[in-house]
Order: sequence, then C-alpha cells, then structure tokens
Amino acid sequence: MPSKVDRIQDDALRGSFADAQAALKAGEYKKVVELSSAAYVELLQRKPEMLQGQEQFMNVVFFPRLGAHLVVNNDGRPEIVWDREKFSFSEAVTYFEFTIDKLLKAGL
Repeated sequence: MPSKVDRIQDDALRGSFADAQAALKAGEYKKVVELSSAAYVELLQRKPEMLQGQEQFMNVVFFPRLGAHLVVNNDGRPEIVWDREKFSFSEAVTYFEFTIDKLLKAGL
C-alpha cells in the first residue's frame, strides 16, 4: 500500500509533504510545522466550503494549537498565527498527520 504522502493527488502538495517528511527525519521540526500549516491553509482556500457554518468551527477549532494556530480573518481568509519558533518531534508529527489526513479525506 502506498504511503500517505504518495496517496496525495496534487503534485505540489505531495512535494511539499515529501519535503516535510524529509525535514522530520532531519530534525527540522519548525519546517515540518510550516509546511504542514501552509498545506492546510491551501486546502481551506481550495475548498472554501470547509470554512462555512459548522464546518468552519470544526476545521478551525480542531487544527492543532501547539505553537501555531489557525485563525480566519474578517475577510474569510485562513491564516496561521505563530506563538513560538521551536517545536518538538511530537508536535511536528501532530501537525503533519493532522494535515495529511485532512488532505487525503478531501481528495487532494
């Protein structure tokens, strides 16, 4: 069975997650969080229905809040707000797995 990264349909997002996976192995945990968070924002921009009504609440509240969190601006655009600069392995894995699962569920 292909890995989660290999199952991502979009070439750019798959490449981004391959980079995030390499960063995870290299101990570059902030880079993992940056790439994963950017991919989640990209997902929300491509699937604006995920930011409508109850879906918005679920997709914002359940995004990890381990040093970087998601907000929706007044204009409806999602944005990552950084609370700190350093992340642990487990925090990086949390962002990575959360986002890749959401991408796969969305069919990207």
